[in-house]
Amino acid sequence: MSFTEVSSTMKSTALAAALLFAMGIGNASADSFQVSALAPGVQAPIGITNHYETFTGLSFTGGSLTTNFNNSGITGTYTGSAQIANANVFGGAGGVGQFITTSEAGSYTLTLSSNVNYFGLWFSALDQGNELSLYRNNTLVYSFDPSDYAQLVGGCPTSTPEPNYCGNPNSDFYNAVSYQQYAYLNFYDQNASFNKIVVAESPNDGEFESDNQAVGNLTSAPGTTVPEPSGLLLIGTGALFAAGWLRPRITQ
Repeated sequence: MSFTEVSSTMKSTALAAALLFAMGIGNASADSFQVSALAPGVQAPIGITNHYETFTGLSFTGGSLTTNFNNSGITGTYTGSAQIANANVFGGAGGVGQFITTSEAGSYTLTLSSNVNYFGLWFSALDQGNELSLYRNNTLVYSFDPSDYAQLVGGCPTSTPEPNYCGNPNSDFYNAVSYQQYAYLNFYDQNASFNKIVVAESPNDGEFESDNQAVGNLTSAPGTTVPEPSGLLLIGTGALFAAGWLRPRITQ
């Protein structure tokens, strides 16, 4: 799959990030992440990797669940408060099969057998309790929250013509979830690696639904097919850069 060029706005953003890095602004020891969203409706890491877990046919009701991400050579072990659910309005890529979700106010950890620089997932039905954190051993290298997601793909509901990121693209109940974002997100560590992902849901906010979770070691950042003005976040030296805005995100 070919990817469109990053917009001129995003190129300017990347330049600004580079300039701030050169000026020594931020935490120089923090990992530098690029986060991107694939085009609306894309629910798998097409053109990026074939190594992802669909969760269909699996069971996870406690204890642990192990996968090799479609023979990737990397083993991933899931532990914590999670379950495998049948596709519904809130999750399940393609509207079929199964997906992984936290319990309410629950969390689970994906521990990898080796370090990677890429993690992707179809992050469906965003709610205000969804939190994603990436670790290298026990060191937090990046965290992603609902406000970051909204900055990346835009708010919902939206007046933007379809295709857009609001509502489940697979479901007949589209209007029931038009206030929630659905997108395939890519997390790429540009200068280091990580080996643990924590998926968490804060109390009284629902569940964290996702599918087609992918891992790998890429030679370059995945491209982006999203339209202007959203689509690319550059996270560098302890700060978040996107279309002219900046706020601290990474702790280490």
